Amino acid sequence: MDLSNFNEAIRFAIRKEQDSVTMYDTYANKVENPGAKRMFQELAQEEKKHKSLLEEVTQKDVEEYKLTQIPDLKISEYSEEEEFKPEMNFQEALLLAIKKEENSHNLYNNLVNGTDNPQLKKLFQALAQEEAKHKLKLETEYDQQVYKWD
Repeated sequence: MDLSNFNEAIRFAIRKEQDSVTMYDTYANKVENPGAKRMFQELAQEEKKHKSLLEEVTQKDVEEYKLTQIPDLKISEYSEEEEFKPEMNFQEALLLAIKKEENSHNLYNNLVNGTDNPQLKKLFQALAQEEAKHKLKLETEYDQQVYKWD
């Protein structure tokens, strides 16, 4: 795969979003905890929206995209990688999703560092930013739902 080409990079990102949709849909269909089921369904919907946006994105859209610094609560740094289990509780499901979003964020950051093409650099930065937003949303929910019980 040649990620030095804008269209190929978009196709790669679309495939990654579809993989995430499939993964979160699978988790939603198998998990027993109602809160975890709802969260996985919502994540699948968000990934579907991203996929749809990517299917329509142009080089001009990427040029106009505003990059911002997304806060990182670093919850994932202090947790182990969770494996999916149908009987997992909401906390475990949140940690699993946080790690999945962190991995996607890291993938796009690595692609930023792997290209000298300014347009592709911006595209990968935008994709990393979107994954960071997902991670922040999940970490915020973790902070509000789990830490409040401690």
